[in-house]
Amino acid sequence: MKIEALMCGKVIAVIVFVAVTITEIYLSHQNGRDSGAASRSLSTRIHISEKKLRTSAHMISFAVITVLLCLVCQMYQLRMVTSLFVAVWAVMDEVTKPMMKNGRHCSIKDIGWNLLGVAVGDCVWMMIGYIKLQ
Repeated sequence: MKIEALMCGKVIAVIVFVAVTITEIYLSHQNGRDSGAASRSLSTRIHISEKKLRTSAHMISFAVITVLLCLVCQMYQLRMVTSLFVAVWAVMDEVTKPMMKNGRHCSIKDIGWNLLGVAVGDCVWMMIGYIKLQ
């Protein structure tokens, strides 16, 4: 029974990681007009400036992806590659935008926010590990 619960937890962790990553990729690569309209609408509804909303989205999404991948990789004994993998994707996420020819561009600032999100996610994961040891 315990092994079945553990396997179910692993499967759920993988599914959540894949769902969050696909959502990030979709939102990041949708056309510029739709992306701008969605962020303007959301920023108006939640009373946060669009710039803060978009900056936060970069950091939060990559922090969440990092924590989820750390969880998945720890379960499968692959922890060492996680932060490097997400950091590479954090850069590639921006670099691939102009290739879509949809009005999006590659931003060095956004790469920085993505990488900061990876660092935050890694710190959160280390804190979780530290708390588990106590």
